[in-house]
Amino acid sequence: MSDFFKPSVTFGGAISAAGSLYGGVSSYRSSISAARDMRYQGAIAEGESYRSAAIIREEGRKFAANQSLQYIGSGVQLMGSALITIAQTKKYAETEAKAEEGRGRAVRYLSESQASIREEEGRAALVSGILGGVGSFF
Repeated sequence: MSDFFKPSVTFGGAISAAGSLYGGVSSYRSSISAARDMRYQGAIAEGESYRSAAIIREEGRKFAANQSLQYIGSGVQLMGSALITIAQTKKYAETEAKAEEGRGRAVRYLSESQASIREEEGRAALVSGILGGVGSFF
């Protein structure tokens, strides 16, 4: 066996290996924790957007109902342009609600992507720490 493959363990090498391993494991744990938090925040943002969308829909229904009462109260029959106006009000509310839901889904998707990247960085740091630690002995 050549001298290159014979381990040469010194106190400094052992300390260096331990530090490298600890750094890799610590980075990995930290990245997994951060990724979990990112996913959690994305889920919260998505949930809030669905809640906001429900409020937008409800407000649109209330406004359309109020429009109907105002038309009826002023003697206008609910047909023709009055009916079209009420339908547009409902359509606008639905469009806004869908946009709000889409925003929430986009935030969650971004959070998922960032979390995955963070996990990959953590795995890379772990492998680097392990290889650095093993390399200290050769």
